[in-house]
Amino acid sequence: MILLDSEKQGFSKSLVPISTVNWLFSFAIIIPLVVMPLYARSLGATLLQSSLLLATYYGVQTISLVFMGSLSDIMGSRKPFIIFSLFGLAVILLIISFVSIPTLLILLMGIMGVVAAGFRPTCMGLVSAISSKAEKGKSLGILNTSTSIGWASGSLLGGLIADLFNFAVTFYLACSIAFTAAILTIIFLKEITTSTNKERNFRRIISSLKNRFLPNSDENSYLKEHGLNWLYVVFYLRYSAYGGAFSFLSIFFAGLFSNSWAGILIGIYLGLSGFLMAPIGKFSDKIGRKPILILGSLGTSVTLIIYALAYDLFLLLAMQIFLSVVFAAIYTGGSAFVSDVAPEFKHNEAMGLLNSSLSLGAVTGSVLGGIMAELFGLRVMFVFLAIFPIIGTAIVLLKLSETISSKTL
Repeated sequence: MILLDSEKQGFSKSLVPISTVNWLFSFAIIIPLVVMPLYARSLGATLLQSSLLLATYYGVQTISLVFMGSLSDIMGSRKPFIIFSLFGLAVILLIISFVSIPTLLILLMGIMGVVAAGFRPTCMGLVSAISSKAEKGKSLGILNTSTSIGWASGSLLGGLIADLFNFAVTFYLACSIAFTAAILTIIFLKEITTSTNKERNFRRIISSLKNRFLPNSDENSYLKEHGLNWLYVVFYLRYSAYGGAFSFLSIFFAGLFSNSWAGILIGIYLGLSGFLMAPIGKFSDKIGRKPILILGSLGTSVTLIIYALAYDLFLLLAMQIFLSVVFAAIYTGGSAFVSDVAPEFKHNEAMGLLNSSLSLGAVTGSVLGGIMAELFGLRVMFVFLAIFPIIGTAIVLLKLSETISSKTL
């Protein structure tokens, strides 16, 4: 199916199937990301080894995201990549449930990074394709809402099931969710192709990939518009901070309270941010992207500093609520900024670069955080990581220019 401009008017209805599948994928993928550090620690892994679980996942995903986004753009299709990711995730999760060696878990997390990379950029590219420019912030906010609700559901149930039963059962649950999402995708999700990519022979795909990764300077000139290239740096810095902290949040919260409370605290901020993403996306359509990005970046530093000082459950609950606003702001604002600037035939690639910046930051943060936690403890690590988003906030102020015109505002 080729998407025509007139079809964009029905974008809200078109968002239902992709948002549902995205919710299920997010539900399945967050369970290993939250539970795996706890599972590895139960097997005798050190803090540094635990950090390598997510560092490996994000590191492999960093490379895979841009490749998957570019290949999707070139082939002009998205559905095959979504199906591949969902079935691949189901298989990996099933294997993980039988593994009890930390080093093998690290390898499997790397493979998971490959299969998961085909999902997010293609979903974001699909939503951008069916949305008008005036509605992109809102549309991406709706997609991100389904992501966060899935993350919240997986976090809450993952920690609870680990306490009530065992870690293997949590992986069985995630596997069944991913498999169900794959079946629903095959049945209900319509293929949406771009009109600029009609030929799909093997030689054309290889040639186009070569041009994507070794492009002429003019082809990527859009990266300099409005400081888009600097936005990727902001995301890298922000997720270096929070990605590093996230590697240890479940361990940190479980050490203070329990596995169930770890899942609840992480799930609260993910769930609330889900409800906030759509209105914040719409709000960014009105006031502009920069104020939203500043809130998301600077708010991350504030949250990490409070983590370093907090012992009280109610204070941490309050910070998780604040973090939900921060998370919704940085991700929705960044996604809308990219969607504003990137040309339509480069959307998947541009979104892939955004997610790669996120993943690369998470790799850096996980490794640095693991070293700091091993040497000085988790609370010192939180303070150290808080420096990164402060630098990112300065970049937003100095290097990014607003993508929403004054007339629109």
